Amino acid sequence: MTRNDPFTTQDAWLADFTDQILNGKTDSLPADGPDPETRTLADTLLRLKRAFPEQELDSASVKRMQARVMEKWREEQEKSPRWAEIFRLDWLTPSRRQQFGMAFAVLAIAGLAIITAPLLFANSGLLPGSAGSETNSTFLWIVLGIAAISIVWLFRRKS
Repeated sequence: MTRNDPFTTQDAWLADFTDQILNGKTDSLPADGPDPETRTLADTLLRLKRAFPEQELDSASVKRMQARVMEKWREEQEKSPRWAEIFRLDWLTPSRRQQFGMAFAVLAIAGLAIITAPLLFANSGLLPGSAGSETNSTFLWIVLGIAAISIVWLFRRKS
């Protein structure tokens, strides 16, 4: 028991119409069609058939097309600035800029850690002959605060 499904009839009509186009039996849109959407698809099929040639291109046309493509390519090459190639400024591209920014941030944090490490352990005990080596803890807290703010800023969510 088969039902008369409208989608099946639309598909069958479109398939038959496509076969007619490919076999060269029709070159125009028929007056009858299942619905406007199917007729639009059939019109698209006709435009595709008209857009592509039936026979192979001759060698002169192929050479002419290759010459035009090469000419456009050369024009684009001439438009690109030569100084960018000389100085290799490809590190300024957004992906490279992020990598260099992160590398600079890691170096800055490492440098800050190296500078502040002696200050963290300066008051660890009494050493004979350590006159004048007492540090100001305010400076230490300022440096640690700047480091914490820098780390939060580096790892913030960039939207």
